[in-house]
Amino acid sequence: MTRLNITDVSDLTAKSVAIDGRFAASAAMIRTAIVAAGASEVQLSESTTTAIDRLASGEVPAAIVALAAPEAADAFPDVTGFRTFRVPLSPRSLKPRR
Repeated sequence: MTRLNITDVSDLTAKSVAIDGRFAASAAMIRTAIVAAGASEVQLSESTTTAIDRLASGEVPAAIVALAAPEAADAFPDVTGFRTFRVPLSPRSLKPRR
């Protein structure tokens, strides 16, 4: 999830993206997926403050708010004042659904 001034994943190049500790074990995979989506040199930043709170306060331009199956990601609601990007973690996620 990002602030509205981020219009494409590539806008996160060389920026800090907030991530909660619960996703720390997947951080390398998440970072790789964001880089593959176009944001080179993106940095994932963990803190005691939740990622969504850091995004809402303006501390960071983006936050990892969920890791979900493609079907669940498609159902994720839009949040007023923010933009949601669905970034696949693996090429398998890009296969057409039946």
